[in-house]
Order: sequence, then structure tokens, then C-alpha cells
Amino acid sequence: MRLEGLDLNLLVALEVLLDTQSVTTTAQRLNLSQPAVSAALNRLRDYFDDELLIYVGRKMVPTSKGEELSPAVTELLNVARFRIVQSETFDPATSRRRFKLVGSDYVFDVLLSHAIAKAAQVAPDVTFDVGQTGPLGTQLFEKGDIDLLVTVNNYIVDDHPNLVLFRDVDVVIAWKEGKFAAGVSKQDFLDADFVKPVFGEEGRPTVSELHFRSRGLGLRAAVNVASFSALPPAVVGTNRIAVMHRAHARLLSKLYPIIIHPLPVEGPDIAEIAQWHRLRSNDKGVQWLIELLREQVNELELQLGFVDKGYPL
Repeated sequence: MRLEGLDLNLLVALEVLLDTQSVTTTAQRLNLSQPAVSAALNRLRDYFDDELLIYVGRKMVPTSKGEELSPAVTELLNVARFRIVQSETFDPATSRRRFKLVGSDYVFDVLLSHAIAKAAQVAPDVTFDVGQTGPLGTQLFEKGDIDLLVTVNNYIVDDHPNLVLFRDVDVVIAWKEGKFAAGVSKQDFLDADFVKPVFGEEGRPTVSELHFRSRGLGLRAAVNVASFSALPPAVVGTNRIAVMHRAHARLLSKLYPIIIHPLPVEGPDIAEIAQWHRLRSNDKGVQWLIELLREQVNELELQLGFVDKGYPL
């Protein structure tokens, strides 16, 4: 297809070139030869009368025109992908679709893993890629590369539809044989050494940490870990404590010698939210996936103690 003399296949190459800033990586991603990608880049340069990507030292970087074009190219291609090319039907029993999901290890442990197990029964040829939440996952979502993002209220992406799957509350966990085995008072909580989860190279804080900071509670981090699942083994054998979402703490208390106590201070509003790209609103596969998650929430509600579920944010 051509638009004003531009082969739209070249825009697919341009999108990947601007993302990877590498002819070699673009060729690998598109399953093309490097000469073919170089030729496509030259044609794009001629069309836009701009270098689009230039070498600075050994690294390619986009020109100002390239940076300007990047979001527009992705938006145009997403309209084609999700509004024009996208199938209006989805049969889980016969589909071979690969879904891309992003969610924390917490939401994977308490919900996504169960949904994926259920999918293996009703959609045997459907496959899944599950990535961790964080800035990179958000960027991929905004570009349309993610089918479903499961995140919390502090990190929802503006201008895209969402549905609250369930709510949870925070609790305190401690080693069963440690100083706080019998309980954690408010003063204990304020004075304690904590194990805290942080995400990504930039150390993205949890919704719970943001809540405590907003109330001037400077809880002392003795250990930072890269996942929620690492909290129980990090407190075992110590007098450190950690704040966890209750459903996850209940699940992991079956694996580790931890005790669960009520949070002795006001906790945050924790809503686990499914989000999909606005251009995927008519995607029958995404609709099936959301319904699968909602069914699993209903099945797991009593077991894990979800607080509430199933309404728009």
C-alpha cells in the first residue's frame, strides 16, 4: 500500500529503526537482511528529506525529525493493526495467538498463573509472554505492543480503558521466631528495619511506599529486593519486617515461616487494574482474556481474600 508515494511497509521498518536505533537489530527483528534494512532507510531518507537516524560515534541516534515522526508512525501503524487488520473473531479452542501481558510478580502469583493454567485447558494452542511492570512495560503498552497491562491505581496509563479486577489490603510480615512474632505496634512499625521491593534500574517504588511517603513516614530500608516474592525469605531469620499485599502474604506463608499481622497504620488503596490499549477495545481476544481473569478472581476470592472486584476505576 502506498500513501502519497510512500510504501507503508517502509513505515514498519522506520518504527523498528527508531525503536532499536540499530540496522542490525532491526534486520533481526523483521527477519530481513541488513542490506534490505539499509536500503529501506535510504528510501525513507529520500522521502522525508532528512537523515532520520545519524551516527554519533558508534551509536545511531534519531534526528529531531526522526523523534518527531516516531509517535506518529506508531499511531498510524497501530490504527492499521488494530482497527483494519484485526480479526473480528476469536475462538480460544482453535486460536494460536500469543498474548503479551505485563504484571508484577504479585499479580502473577495470585492471579495470572491461575488464569494461564485455565487457558491451557480451554485454549491449548494459545501462548503467553509475561513481562514485569515498570517504565519499559508502560512504554511498550503505549506503543501497542502489549495486549494487557495489569497495574495499580498509581501507575495506570491515561487515556486507555481499564477495569478493576480486585482490591487488596496491606499487612505486615515477620519471621515466626523473631522479635515481632507476637505482633507489631505502631511504634514498632515506625522504628523497624524494613525489607522493601523496588523495581527497575530507577528503583520504582510500590504503591504502598508512595502512600507512606505521602504521609511523612520515612520507613527505614535495611534491604531492597527486586520483587514482592523476595520479601518473605528476606525477613526469615531476622528481626526485619516487610509490608505485603494480604493475598500474596497468605499464599507465600505456605512456603516460608512467616507470621502475618495487621498493618498498624493507615494503608493505601490497592486496586489491581487491567488496562488495554484504546485501539484494542474491539479485540475479541483481549475481551476473552479479561473475562478469563475475572472468572479466576471469582474462583480465588475466598481463598486469597480479595476485597472487591469488577468495576471501572
